[in-house]
Amino acid sequence: MSDNKPSSVSESWSPRPLPDAKLVIGYSHDPAAEKVRRSIKSGVNVVCWSFLHFIRDPGSSQPMVRTDLDLSEIHKLRYQSGLEKIVHVAAVGGWNAPHPPSGIKAESWANAFWELNVQNGYIFDGIDWDLEGHDDRLGPTSKFTLETLDIMADVSVLLKEKYGMLVSMAPAESYFDALAEDSSFSTDLNLFPRPWDRAEADRDIVIEAGFQHAGQQCYAYVFHRAGGERTFDWVGLQLYEAYSRFMHETSRLIDPDIDESASQVEGVLRRTVALFDGFSVNLPKYGETRISISPNRLVFGFANGWADNKKFVRVRPEALRDVLMRLKIAGFMFWTIEEEGRDGVYMADLISNAIMQSEEQDEHENDEEDSKFVKDEYQDETREEL
Repeated sequence: MSDNKPSSVSESWSPRPLPDAKLVIGYSHDPAAEKVRRSIKSGVNVVCWSFLHFIRDPGSSQPMVRTDLDLSEIHKLRYQSGLEKIVHVAAVGGWNAPHPPSGIKAESWANAFWELNVQNGYIFDGIDWDLEGHDDRLGPTSKFTLETLDIMADVSVLLKEKYGMLVSMAPAESYFDALAEDSSFSTDLNLFPRPWDRAEADRDIVIEAGFQHAGQQCYAYVFHRAGGERTFDWVGLQLYEAYSRFMHETSRLIDPDIDESASQVEGVLRRTVALFDGFSVNLPKYGETRISISPNRLVFGFANGWADNKKFVRVRPEALRDVLMRLKIAGFMFWTIEEEGRDGVYMADLISNAIMQSEEQDEHENDEEDSKFVKDEYQDETREEL
C-alpha cells in the first residue's frame, strides 16, 4: 500500500470542487437506479454513496474499506457526459454498521480509503462521516470509543491535507446539539432523548416506541479535534433523527399562534444562530470548548416521504422556501434518493423549487441588511430565548 498518490494518473486528477450554487445533497445506495439520475436532473448536485465501512481484512488483518455499493456503476455515472460537475462523496458508517476496529492508525485508514479510490478510477471526491449506533442498545457499537472519534477526526485531516479531498459529517442532531441544556458530553449512543424526558406524556411516547438511541455531542469532539471549518467543508445536521430535539419542538411544544411550517422555520433559525454563536461542550482531552460553525458551512437534513412526522420529522415544502429566504446556509440534504416519490414526495424537486423561489426574492431585494445570514433583530430575539 503506497503512502502517496500514484504519480502516473493522480497528478492530473483532483477532487471536484463544491458547486457554487446551494448544496442539494442526496444519499443513495443504488447508483444504477433511474431515481438517481432523475434526482440529479431535479437539482441534486452532491451524491453521498451509502455506505462504506472501515474493517480489518479477514485474511491479512490489515485495514480495508468494504462496501456493497456497485463501484463500477458509480464510475459510469461520475464520468457520464453532462454530469461533470456532480460531486460524489463516500458515506462511511450508517445505522447498525461496524465502527473502525481498534489498533490501526488513522494514516493507514486514510491510505486504505485513497487506494480504494485510485483502484476504482477516482470515483469519490471526498468522505462523509455517518457512523451511528445500533438497534442492540447493549451492543458494542451503541457506544463510541475515543479512539474511534480520534480516527474520524484524524482521517479527515489527512484526506484534506494529503489528498485535497472534501470532508463532511452528517451527525444526528443529538450528536451535535447547539441547543443542549448543558455542556455535558458522552460517547454513549443509547441515551434517552433529553428533550423527550421532561414530561411524562413525552417519555411515554419514546418508551412505547422502544427507541432510546440518542447521543450527546460525540461529533462535536470530531469537529473540534479535526480543526473545525479548516477541515470540514460542510456539516449536515440530521433533523430527521428519531425523536430529535427538532421533532419535539415542532410537534410537542406547539405554539397555537403559528402553524407547522412556521414552527419548522423558527426551529431552523434558532439552530443556525446558536451554531454560529457557538455552544459549549466539555470535551475529553480538551475540557470546556466552544463549538461554532458558519452558516455557509451548514446543511440541514430532512427525510422524504418515509417520515411519519411522529418519530421522524416531515418538513413542509414552504418551510424549505422560507428558511432560504431568511438564511444564507449552504443548503439541504435528504435521506434518501431511493425513497423519492413515496407518498408523492420528491425532495430534490422541493429543495430545488425552494432555492429558485428564494433566489427570485433576492433579485428584488435591495436592502443590504437582509443580505446577512439572518436579520439582526431576529438574532437578538433568538439569543434572548437561548
